[in-house]
Amino acid sequence: MIEGCTPVRVHRGVVRTGGVLTLVLALAAGLATVLGLVGGTRPAAAAEPEALATITLTSVSPSLPSRDGTITLKGRVTNTSKDPVVRPQACFWRDQAPITDSEGLDSALDSASNSPIGSRLCRDPGQFDDLYTADQPDLAPGKSASFEVTAKVADLALAPTDGVYLMGVHVLQDGVPVAVARSRVFVPVLSERPARTLQSATLVVLDSRPSWLAPGLLSDDHLARDVADGGRLRVLLDAAREDDASYAVDPSLVSELETVRAGYQVRNADGGTTAGPGQADAARWLADLAQLRGTHDGYRLLFGSPDVAALAHAGRTGVLESAAAAGRRVEATEDLPLLVLPAGGQADRETLAAAEALDPRAVVLSDSATRGAGPLLATSTGTPVLTYTAGGLGGGPGPDPQDDTVHIQQRSLATSWVESTTSPEQAGAAQVHLVRTKAQATSTSQTDPPWAGATPLGTVLDRTPTRWDGDLRYPSSAADEELTPAQLAGITRLADAQRTWHDLLADGDAAEPTADAAVARAASASWRGQRRASAAFLAPQQASLDTRLTDQVRISTSPKASTVAQQGVSFPITIRNDLAPEGDGGTGDPAAIRVRVEFASDNTRRLEIASIAPEPDGLLAPGSGFTGNAKVTARANGTVPVVAQLYTESGRKVGRPVPIEVRVTQNGTTGWVIAVVAGIVLVASTTWRIRQVGRERARQEAAPADDPGALGSVPATELGPDHDDAPVGS
Repeated sequence: MIEGCTPVRVHRGVVRTGGVLTLVLALAAGLATVLGLVGGTRPAAAAEPEALATITLTSVSPSLPSRDGTITLKGRVTNTSKDPVVRPQACFWRDQAPITDSEGLDSALDSASNSPIGSRLCRDPGQFDDLYTADQPDLAPGKSASFEVTAKVADLALAPTDGVYLMGVHVLQDGVPVAVARSRVFVPVLSERPARTLQSATLVVLDSRPSWLAPGLLSDDHLARDVADGGRLRVLLDAAREDDASYAVDPSLVSELETVRAGYQVRNADGGTTAGPGQADAARWLADLAQLRGTHDGYRLLFGSPDVAALAHAGRTGVLESAAAAGRRVEATEDLPLLVLPAGGQADRETLAAAEALDPRAVVLSDSATRGAGPLLATSTGTPVLTYTAGGLGGGPGPDPQDDTVHIQQRSLATSWVESTTSPEQAGAAQVHLVRTKAQATSTSQTDPPWAGATPLGTVLDRTPTRWDGDLRYPSSAADEELTPAQLAGITRLADAQRTWHDLLADGDAAEPTADAAVARAASASWRGQRRASAAFLAPQQASLDTRLTDQVRISTSPKASTVAQQGVSFPITIRNDLAPEGDGGTGDPAAIRVRVEFASDNTRRLEIASIAPEPDGLLAPGSGFTGNAKVTARANGTVPVVAQLYTESGRKVGRPVPIEVRVTQNGTTGWVIAVVAGIVLVASTTWRIRQVGRERARQEAAPADDPGALGSVPATELGPDHDDAPVGS
């Protein structure tokens, strides 16, 4: 029996209840035991408990061991449980079956941490490392311990076939042969180098999550940390300076670092600001980038690196056009060829079409999206599609941490070797590696396989592309990662406000670059999975626009107005531009606006009000107002609700709507004058008639009774017998 290891026992009860699968596992465990004894090792357990610790590998040396050499693994173990790990011991582990194709690599990457079972080396000094002492027998929670384990390749009892082998470390506790932590890594073990040499192009992506809020103001200070010594952007830029490396830079990053270089403020959580400390590092980084342009193959990305897929699916391709336009305005990158890189290198036909519409030098996709086709393809429109090897600089087999420098380095070697030995001669003669993380950048400087020769990306792009049917793989998981509908709604609101602001200003063209850049940053793919962070980034920008468009450009008037005529009567209304001057304060000032007021009546048949605008030409200087007369046309009496609204020259609403109650009296002053005069005439004519009738009656009463002329020429006998003047007894 080997010291420090004990054989795994398979209980009959488990076999009976587990059926065929358990029997197979038991037989596999028995075979592993035999192989372990032959190689001087004991097998690892098949059934494993939850890990109590994590293993971080810091080196695999050499990365390409020879059959007659040794291999050393270094790293550290960290207790992630709530209890001490008692007398921890690190042991060398390996699986003896070779991996010789991409399917085998994929299977290993997808496998559980205890599959394959493999076997441990725990016998000879160096093959294991005790992580405790007599004085300190336990590894306390949260504490770490370093280890180093070494084995002769001959002692690993590997198959004689050249291939990629899984190796790693198991941590045991208190002599119990059940691992409480594991780590696995790819290690190519070769007797001879591949007959074919690959070309390997490295594209270093220089981008960052946006932080620009306003001139001289950033939302946080992550850029200062990233460009400092040892920071992510510093390491990436240094990787781009390697011989024959290429780079693609986001113009938004350059623009923001220019802000940092000039001196800047950082917005605090309470809305205040603090002076940023990153000026010197930003200046050095930008200077190194400028120097890199003269010696290396360079490209520019879309400004802000927007989420191409999400915008294409939402019908917001105008944002992509804004991003392309914003990138052309950054002087340091304006003449670099454009590469469109959708998030994760994933695309469907709709996404690819949106990218092609921008007329790029190439659309860069993962070879998983093109189903392995590449590295240079031609779409039906003739746009080149450049594919990079998705697994080339991906993480290694689990468990976590698996995206560190060592795992990436070893996976790159494994993928490259498999590509070199299995791909047809006419295909796969070149690999493109995308470098985006600090770990990837560090691994590329340490990985120099003898079967791969470095070449600039331009040499790949200058090739004749392969004809391609455009068959793309876009899994549901990729769609789920896109910016959410809520995030897209926030982008739409910001874009609408920016467009209104652009239309409002008298010199709107001067504001267009800022508007394009702000919208592109808001749509950055770096906000994927960061809903709260993206909302916090948009909030102060949206609030600033809302204040300018709603509170500082406004209408002032009485809420009620009365008119006493059908036409030609008006009431006063004032337009205010309370924006702060940015220049001379006149109509040529950058803060000067061009607006008009329009009135919407509840009943246009009864009342209409003509629109008004500042004079001259609708221009209004900052810090000033204009008072005009709203001319009313009324067709009936009564009170009519009216809404006064400011509009830009192109017809976009700006400012708050102002409700006004307009009271209309159809008969005006002239009507009242006519009525009064008519009344006077009526009274006078009535009085004259009454007096005339009185005089007539007085004359009749004064005439003599026997006056024959009193009754005219009518004979008395014709008056009839009932007449008072008839003779008695007639």
